[in-house]
Amino acid sequence: MPLDHVATLLRYAGISFIAGSVNHGMFSQERSQLTAAVGILLFLVGSTLEMRQRHPGERRWTAQLGFGVLASIGLGFFTGGLQHFPDSPERSVWVVPVGFLLSFLAFYFTEYRDRYSIKSISIYGLSASTVVIAASLLARSVLSGHEGSIEAHHHPTHTGATKNLVIEANDSMRFIPSSLEIREGDEVRIILVNTGRVRHELVIGDQDSLGRHAQDMKKSNAHHHDAESISVEPGQVGMVIWRATTTKPIGFACFEPGHFEAGMLGTVSVVPG
Repeated sequence: MPLDHVATLLRYAGISFIAGSVNHGMFSQERSQLTAAVGILLFLVGSTLEMRQRHPGERRWTAQLGFGVLASIGLGFFTGGLQHFPDSPERSVWVVPVGFLLSFLAFYFTEYRDRYSIKSISIYGLSASTVVIAASLLARSVLSGHEGSIEAHHHPTHTGATKNLVIEANDSMRFIPSSLEIREGDEVRIILVNTGRVRHELVIGDQDSLGRHAQDMKKSNAHHHDAESISVEPGQVGMVIWRATTTKPIGFACFEPGHFEAGMLGTVSVVPG
């Protein structure tokens, strides 16, 4: 019984890790690759423990481990895509169907092949895939019209709607991306993702205001941010809404102690609307 519980925990932890790597791959590719690898390893260890609890005649190592990894990836794609559909509909619209198809193929070869006829499983596969794809397209249509998609390097078009821009803050004291282009008059939702282990922030403003802020920090080391700033704890996400009302040089920076001096700043090019 204890090993059964441990095996289940490891398998589902593996799926959760893979789902997490899908969720945050757009924010931190290197860390997400490591997360996915750890997730696959956890899933394999959990599946191995589960198989050892079975009678020798019931063990199907190739199917369980080989297609089990495919199942974990598919479930990770499916659950991760669903979780972040409101944030990134353009990405989730293909992640969710791919996850469904991968998990369907894996479960067919591990569970369904000996229990159902080819005809019945084909009917289910085609009909369910059609529903998932249609629902994903519908969700993208609805969500894109209201929120817009999160794109780390997307240059928003002038539609009058609020656009999402994702910026990663990391412990290399860098913003990714460190340069943005925004059309004059556009309102943008800047989403700051802290992938580091210390607190980071983003303060946006013209070069003069940022310079004064840096000087004030040197004198008092005290934060006195206005509405156009966001501070994010490690592993967290925050956002600030900003409208491009001028074409003069704009920048953004982190004024946590020592971060600005280490080069944690970026630029915003505001192009005429």
